Amino acid sequence: MAIKVSEILNKKIYTTKGYYVGEVYDAMIDTEKAVVSGIVVSDVYKGCLKDKVDDPSKKVVIPYRVVESIGNIVLVKLSKK
Repeated sequence: MAIKVSEILNKKIYTTKGYYVGEVYDAMIDTEKAVVSGIVVSDVYKGCLKDKVDDPSKKVVIPYRVVESIGNIVLVKLSKK
């Protein structure tokens, strides 16, 4: 199933265990393979990865392979730590 990157922007991201991760800010594209390689996450300082950033304006990239599903929200398989 194909999905436009613009359709996932600003969606809330949660782990499969129900922890808030952040919001989709952008997507990383592997131009050699023509696939999405990662999701850029904003609002990280409010989520379960807050210990990974020291500046609230920073964003993190999570690998696209951890995305479990995309619907009204994005579910990712991450450990809380």
